[in-house]
Amino acid sequence: MKTYIIAGFTGSGKSEFVVNFALNLRKDPQMANERVTIADLDVINPYFRSREREKHLNSVGIEVYGGALGNDTGQDVPHLNYGFTSRIGSEECVIVDLAGGVLGVNALANVYSFLKDYEFWAVLNAYRPETYTAAKMLLFIEQLQEKSRIPLTGLVNNSHMLWDTTAEHILSSQKIILEVSKAANLPLKYTMLARPIYEQISGQIASEKVLLFDTLQLRETWQ
Repeated sequence: MKTYIIAGFTGSGKSEFVVNFALNLRKDPQMANERVTIADLDVINPYFRSREREKHLNSVGIEVYGGALGNDTGQDVPHLNYGFTSRIGSEECVIVDLAGGVLGVNALANVYSFLKDYEFWAVLNAYRPETYTAAKMLLFIEQLQEKSRIPLTGLVNNSHMLWDTTAEHILSSQKIILEVSKAANLPLKYTMLARPIYEQISGQIASEKVLLFDTLQLRETWQ
């Protein structure tokens, strides 16, 4: 099975994508007998991390590796549990959730020697200051590849304005990211969006696949 490495700026919705992607894989009939593992390697941002959903993820058969001292949501200690590396290349799916920004790839130092069949995706949000233009997105892609020393294999459009997101937001961001996709020669692998919005514009989504959600996993309604 593949290893998926997911990068993106803080606020891009990278970890939200990771959790929903893992849940979606777990529902795939072809994955019924395979393990799905999330490796949360975020030691930069102490909140909105995939490890915060450990209890729910465990309940549906997804194991979470995060802090070496446990996955307590209030824990802000930069120690990581790399026990998941023994599962890379085995008959299971490992999703690596990097910390936000280019510096997040530093956590891959202990992972490189295990990588075999992998995907490395950049999650892009056209409504964040770091990636609101094609030029900024391309710079981020260039920096990710230079810092990580491995090539990206795809892009994810996770452009959103939280609960104010509209169909127009999705289509406008898609236009920019398709421009980036062509310039960087990287396929647009996924678009992540709320189900009601997708139902309005399903025929206009240009990514290879869509990842739909009915509710956000890492935000409470008051946030």
